[in-house]
Parts: sequence; C-alpha cells; structure tokens
Amino acid sequence: MSTWDEINPVSIILGDATGLELMFSAFALVGGFLFLVWFILLLLGGVAEGILEGVFNMDSFDAMSADGSFSALTFQGLMAFCMFFGLAGLWTLEVSSGDSANAMAVLVGGGAGLASMYVTSKIFQVFFSLEASGNIEMSDAIGQKGTVYLRIPEGGVGQVQIQLGGALKTYNAKAKDGQGIATSDFIEVVDTLASTLVVQRTSSSNEEE
Repeated sequence: MSTWDEINPVSIILGDATGLELMFSAFALVGGFLFLVWFILLLLGGVAEGILEGVFNMDSFDAMSADGSFSALTFQGLMAFCMFFGLAGLWTLEVSSGDSANAMAVLVGGGAGLASMYVTSKIFQVFFSLEASGNIEMSDAIGQKGTVYLRIPEGGVGQVQIQLGGALKTYNAKAKDGQGIATSDFIEVVDTLASTLVVQRTSSSNEEE
C-alpha cells in the first residue's frame, strides 16, 4: 500500500469495502436518516406529511389511492425498503461466503425490503382506519361541513377536518369532481368510500350557518 493510501481519509473510513457493501450501506444510511427526520417532524406536531409533500412532491405517493385502497408505495414504504434492503444485504454478506454470496445478499435484501414495505402499509392502514372510524360511523359524516387540512390534489387524496361526535376530527378525503381543493377551503361531505370521505367545495362552514 502506498503512503497516500495509508493517509487517505476515504480509504481509512471505507477500508476494503466492496462496491456491493457500499451500495447496501448507502441504502441503510439513507433509509435510516430519512426515518429519523420523518419521526422528528412527526413529533413536532404532524408536520412531516406537509413538509415532505412539498420537498419531495409527494402527491403521487398518497397513502390512500383514489379508489380508497391503501398503497405500499408511500414515503414511509420507500423509506422502510431502503433501510431494510441495506441492513439485510449487509447482514447476508457478513454471514455468507462463496461465489453465490453477492447474489444471495441482493435477493435477501430485496425480499426484506419488499416485506418491510408491505408490513409498513398494513400498519398505516390500521392507523388510518382507527383514526377515521373510532366510535363513529363514517356515514355520520355525510352532510357535515368543514375545512381542508391537507390540500386535496387533483385526482388524489388529502385530509379535511370536520366536527363530528362533539370533536374536531381529521379524515382522509378526495374531491367528488376529482379537482384539487386548496388548504383551508370550505368543504361539505357528500359520500364515503371505505375510510375516505368524498367532499365538494362549499361557500361556508357549519359554524357560519
């Protein structure tokens, strides 16, 4: 080894890591970092979703699709995939040997990543269902008026706040006409789709009537 290799900080940090090990490490670090940032923002009062939607243009990664089904392709799902793909791949490289070690690491990492996306989607599906339903039937929301809490994108799902059961509640919502509705606009609930409210614009809230 040359003198430069001995003092090169990159060589000192990375050592003899292979390209595959570097790739797995990068996935694990990026996924872990994004999870930490997302969790901190969530603790600050639920601002994570709004910030990440603006920074990463997250309209195409809504947790609930337009037909009310839950998608694994959310920011949380991709974040989980990166983290577990990297960690499982590194672990497999560590315990495996032989010519098939690299291929095995990619397969195990990919399987762990996809499994984590699926599990994450199911966990958030349960959370959304509990938050939306509680002890109140979704049909009770029909006819209620409120405001848009998180912008409803065109053809997508946002969130609205309405008074229901004596409390201000937040629900996933989509526009009846498929058009976007801006944050703070007044809405009226006209239908429900699974745990998602179907809303339309209105000129006033319940309180102003």
